[in-house]
Amino acid sequence: MTRRDDRSPRGDRTVAADAAAQLPLRLALSSGRRFENFEVTSANAELVDAVRRVAAEQTPERVLIVGDAGSGKSHLLEAASEAASAGGDAVAFVPMREWRSQHVDAVRGLGQDGLLCVDDIDAAAGDRGWEEALLALVEASASRQTRLLASAGASPSNISFVLADLRSRLSAATLYRLRELDDESRARALRRHASGRGLDISDDVVGYVLTRCRRDMPSLVALLDRLDHCSMAYQRRLTVPLVRGLIETD
Repeated sequence: MTRRDDRSPRGDRTVAADAAAQLPLRLALSSGRRFENFEVTSANAELVDAVRRVAAEQTPERVLIVGDAGSGKSHLLEAASEAASAGGDAVAFVPMREWRSQHVDAVRGLGQDGLLCVDDIDAAAGDRGWEEALLALVEASASRQTRLLASAGASPSNISFVLADLRSRLSAATLYRLRELDDESRARALRRHASGRGLDISDDVVGYVLTRCRRDMPSLVALLDRLDHCSMAYQRRLTVPLVRGLIETD
């Protein structure tokens, strides 16, 4: 679709307000979380390489990714799941923060072979039933040589698990710490995600977003989705006034 250039700040703000009223605040990622759109830096290159190897069945290594919320842990686990599945591998993905409200039987029979990914495994801490289910899952995957990728917000020794055995099993995994991106890397990542949508984003818009919005990548990508839909729906290119108008309607 052709994007028309509207240089009227007032027009941009009106379009943004109209769009905000019509578009959902949280939209599914249009490009998906893949290795290709994960920002690789010198600080995380070793980790990304290890996750790629596990996804490609090039190593039996069991990996635990530790990092703050928004640092990219879920992105890497989803990317590994997508890559392994595309290669014909069996994949079990457990988003623990979402699944904790379900019955523990939700994980029964998972991790029989292939790749097992448990995202936010520390979300089960303090729930004996879920800890026992996850311990059984981790031990079963080990006995069947299922590859394991897990993520947590802290190292096992700093997670308040009820079961010492679960802490011990996780401590045996290779631990990688994932740091949040710096502003330069965030800007590159934002441009990469925009390019993947066929969206032209100027340096002025990138700078404005990074100084006025939440700076973790999930929030930035969610905002980019909204901007993309707004731009396409109203055939406007992205400008600072358009972005400002959309943000101010939140």
